[in-house]
Amino acid sequence: MKLILLFLLMASLLLSAPALNKTREFTNADGTTFMAKAQGNHHLNWIKTQDGEILKYNKKSKNFEYAQIKDSSLRTSGVRYKKNNSKRARSRGDIENITDAQLHKLLQERKNIAYRRKLN
Repeated sequence: MKLILLFLLMASLLLSAPALNKTREFTNADGTTFMAKAQGNHHLNWIKTQDGEILKYNKKSKNFEYAQIKDSSLRTSGVRYKKNNSKRARSRGDIENITDAQLHKLLQERKNIAYRRKLN
């Protein structure tokens, strides 16, 4: 039984893959474009712009929005990403800065949750 569990765990790790870490063009619903990289994996993923902003895609609005950490997950904030608008949005309190350390911690939490689910 332990051997089967070990095999399943190893197989799941082999099937997971990171996002294509290549700069490419993304488009918002209004047609504006920006360059960014998709990052993360199947546990947690996001878009990181060239100016360092962390974004998530909102399926309802069809826009890339500033991400926020809420309830141990990365979610859209409701504030659409615009080039060179980050400082203004932060000064109004619409968005918060997400650091690489916060993303790493959140990714580890998500991996641990997935691992515990597989054991049950």
